[in-house]
Amino acid sequence: MRQTRVDLLHLLEDLRDGYSTPLEETIIIELVANALDARASKISFKTNKTKAIIEVVDNGVGMDSEEFESYHDIAATTKIRGKGIGFAGVGIKLALLVAEKVITETRKKSFHSSSEWSLEDRYHAPWDYLNLKTLSQDGTRVIICLKDKSSSLLSSKFIEKVIQERYRPLLDDNFYKIFRSIYPEGIEFKVNRKKLRLRKFSPVLPPHRFFVFLGRKRKAVGIGYVLKSSRKLSEEERGIGISTYGKVIKRGWDWLMLNAKNPDEVTGLVEVPELAECLTTNKSDFRKDSAHLKKYYKYRKAIQRAVLKELERIGEAPVPQEKVERGLRRLGREIQQIIQNLAYNFPELDELFPKTRREKKVQGVIPDTDAQLVARETLGVESMTGTMGSGGTGEGIEAAPGDTPEMRLEVSESPEKRGRVHTGRIRRSGIQVAFDEDPQKGVLGWLIGDTIYINRAHPAYAKAKERGVETYHYLFTIAWVLSQYIEDKKSPLEFINQFLVAWGSVR
Repeated sequence: MRQTRVDLLHLLEDLRDGYSTPLEETIIIELVANALDARASKISFKTNKTKAIIEVVDNGVGMDSEEFESYHDIAATTKIRGKGIGFAGVGIKLALLVAEKVITETRKKSFHSSSEWSLEDRYHAPWDYLNLKTLSQDGTRVIICLKDKSSSLLSSKFIEKVIQERYRPLLDDNFYKIFRSIYPEGIEFKVNRKKLRLRKFSPVLPPHRFFVFLGRKRKAVGIGYVLKSSRKLSEEERGIGISTYGKVIKRGWDWLMLNAKNPDEVTGLVEVPELAECLTTNKSDFRKDSAHLKKYYKYRKAIQRAVLKELERIGEAPVPQEKVERGLRRLGREIQQIIQNLAYNFPELDELFPKTRREKKVQGVIPDTDAQLVARETLGVESMTGTMGSGGTGEGIEAAPGDTPEMRLEVSESPEKRGRVHTGRIRRSGIQVAFDEDPQKGVLGWLIGDTIYINRAHPAYAKAKERGVETYHYLFTIAWVLSQYIEDKKSPLEFINQFLVAWGSVR
């Protein structure tokens, strides 16, 4: 009889605590993730409440002899980074916490083997080979014999719900094209022999896909949709989800630092495969070291731009934020200088804001009710340093202002606004500081794109204004907002202190 290493219960509990989801949900998520990593196109779950058994079968590549041995090494789960979106067979290992035993059968080409495994006590998890050979093709079959007959793992509705929420893109035809290179045969889920289908919303407007582009690159790095529901959504449904390789990593509004006018009626999803490189070891969050934070911020900024346009399209764009006051423009420049001074200790902040660039030529629109339809209104304000070929002049004037604050006109193939196309120059000023008022958020401020918003609805703002110390409140708020974007291993308090020290040295 073969046996794994000591202190196994402690290792499993540490592994379990590394996830934000309940244990039963984590088991389902990881069972699916590892099947996908094994290049499975069919994943089938079966439950038997009478026998307290849940079985999952996939048609992936299976395991060879060496992989099957490693599969039973619990200690290896804390040291080996899984490939793709799974994590070294952790779904099965965590199942040992709730199972009487786990039976596994795998087939890979000429290798075909099976085993029985259990957590006997805190220090022993013995396993042994079985003579079980039911698989007729490559793949893996796992049977989890549960201790508790009332476990949610025995509920088909629970399994369906977890897959619907955590792997929704794999059930959605909107994402078919982006998955063709990853899952060329598509993915089919079955629960108790019933093919799992997408649970759809009842949108106010027809679904509309959008693409995510990095900068001016023409090749899309992501695809998504935003829907306004005809009903109030549950907490699990509302907000924008971010997924990679079909696995939803986050959902809500906070991670994107955006909100809709009616946030409990808007849902959406964005799939960005390249963000898989930024996932933590357990693949349940994004890594927060400097290199991966930079990449994550770059992609998040691109997603923000795309989602804002979609919120505008469905009439759910945020209430226009207050324009930047002149006094805050100088503060924005000071903040840019402070971040440059702190770049050595906090390089992860570089990607949050574009470095100040030279003015560059852009195509703009001069509003003119007598001209042709050439533009549409879009969210965003930019400052022009002058115009060419249109008779316009000026320094620091707003570029092509729209009818409402924080909106501008841009040349469009689907025009709705009249105007004259011209060429101007746009000043790229880096960090912006502005005001907003949102008592529901209950925080000092937040970051959207290149702009830090100071929340005027916060009680501390009112007292700072009353006592005439608004500038110091602005600085502390900005430092507090930025402290949320540094690496996990660094101290937010130390960052705030260094930030204020750097500000005191700015001339």
